[in-house]
Parts: sequence; structure tokens; C-alpha cells
Amino acid sequence: MNSKAALKKLRELVDEPTYSAIVSMLAGTTVYFPANTEFTDLEERNLQLRDDFYSGDYEVADLARKYELSISRVYKILQAR
Repeated sequence: MNSKAALKKLRELVDEPTYSAIVSMLAGTTVYFPANTEFTDLEERNLQLRDDFYSGDYEVADLARKYELSISRVYKILQAR
């Protein structure tokens, strides 16, 4: 979704004062909203991912699906001990 469509969707989801406040506060910045909102703390997610991997119950491809990440990202998380 491009920025114009995202702003239009945001305007549909929130009231006008909230929309104006968000646009004013974030003007000129790029904001990324992750598809997987289960984990808001990346350190916590990465620790859980490592625990899952070292438990022996998951392969890298399984972790990529579980955490909605690319396989290369999972490897980077595992290597960044």
C-alpha cells in the first residue's frame, strides 16, 4: 500500500482530531507497521525465537513461518547472540 492509500485508510479509521494529531506528530517520517502484531518488543520476540530454535522443536523454516519473518532474518537473529 502506498503512502497516499495508507493515509486515506487512517483517516477512515480514526476521528479527525486524532488524524490531525498523528499527521502533525509524524509529518516527514516513515512509519512501518508490522504484519505480525503479536510481538511489540523485538528483544522479547528474538529471545523467544532463539528459545524455540535451541529447544530442537523447530527448524529455521518453521520459525520463519511462526514469526512471519524471512529465513535470512531468522538466521540473522540466531547469529546475533
